Amino acid sequence: MNTTARVLHRIVRTASLGFALILAAGGATPASAQVVERFDADPFAGRGPNPVFVDGDLASHFAYLSAEPEHFPADREGTLRVTYDTTLPAARIAMPIGGVLSLDADFDFGAILTIRSDGLFADPNGFSQIAFGLWNAATTGIDRTGFPSNSFDLVEFDYFPNVGSFGGPFLSPSVFGGNVAGNAFFNFSFQSEEVSLPLDQPLLCQFHYDAASRRLDLLVSRHLTGVTFERVPGAAVSVDASRIDPAFLVDRIGIAAYFEGFPSLRATVDYDLLYVGPLPSPFAVGGRRIRPGHGARQED
Repeated sequence: MNTTARVLHRIVRTASLGFALILAAGGATPASAQVVERFDADPFAGRGPNPVFVDGDLASHFAYLSAEPEHFPADREGTLRVTYDTTLPAARIAMPIGGVLSLDADFDFGAILTIRSDGLFADPNGFSQIAFGLWNAATTGIDRTGFPSNSFDLVEFDYFPNVGSFGGPFLSPSVFGGNVAGNAFFNFSFQSEEVSLPLDQPLLCQFHYDAASRRLDLLVSRHLTGVTFERVPGAAVSVDASRIDPAFLVDRIGIAAYFEGFPSLRATVDYDLLYVGPLPSPFAVGGRRIRPGHGARQED
């Protein structure tokens, strides 16, 4: 990174942190950031409720299907179909979350997605992910799978469908902090559980970050009936973020399809919800509404 780039990087991070502190001082905490995207209108034609920003070749990975029937009773017609194909150049879409989230305040985010069995290929000799998450518009690069990685300031859902001699599939959420020595993996934490997520079923993926414990929790549930989801056995992962320094600063939620250069993964995934903040109504887990501000926890 040259001198000019270093200066610009520091300016961007300082401005972002300053904005987060202003929010807190004004009584509106960073955790007030909120997004609800149901994909019931074409987000790329400006018909959805949230502005969408695109990096890379949109058409190779993303398609909005307006006539797709609802996938479950609480769903709406239309879906965002994402093709994760590691032979294609990387691409991603993102939406502003209306604030900056970091390590100093609780927050929740998640998605409802369906991993389709049709055409699914996960090379047993590969290791590639289905991914969505939170990132920084200015500092998070799209080359996470490259070396060195440039995916600074990233909080991500990662599911690796590959099954090989090492085991699998793996649910492995990850946290990347600010830039350290030009390699995102120098400021990185993750945790994995070996679990096979159901195919062809809507999955509610809920993250909750707890600032007091510096832990990021992920729970995955499958559609049960009506607006209710039930936990997928074994699909619970907790990531220790206590050693992330400098902290991440994230201001976007989005979906990323990464490039590997060989056919490690081809998967088609339908997205029917992306959210930041409390789990949107009318969804529930185990027949109970989720407590506001604790998207990965249930009321007692």
